[in-house]
Amino acid sequence: MWIIVGQEAADKLIGNYTVLELETHNSAQGPVTAYCVVEAEKIPLLEIPMIGNHKALHNEFIKEYRNGNYKFCKDAAEHLMGYFGGEVNSFYEEILRRIDLAQT
Repeated sequence: MWIIVGQEAADKLIGNYTVLELETHNSAQGPVTAYCVVEAEKIPLLEIPMIGNHKALHNEFIKEYRNGNYKFCKDAAEHLMGYFGGEVNSFYEEILRRIDLAQT
């Protein structure tokens, strides 16, 4: 998995790779969004038919995390763990850790 920054960079790669939004951070130039790029060979062949569904669930996970819908995020992360060749697991784990901290 690679991490890239900016919508322009993501748009250039989206046709050839699985590109998933991660987080948006403020910078001196304004908000900057980070994306992960998962190479096709990292994704198991049996996972390919459902990749669109998993990408949609990931996007919903990101949206609901921003909205503070932590229950949805926990449920979605449980399902998403292991998909995308396991490349995004550490991101889901970090978000779940932040959710746990926010709820204590």
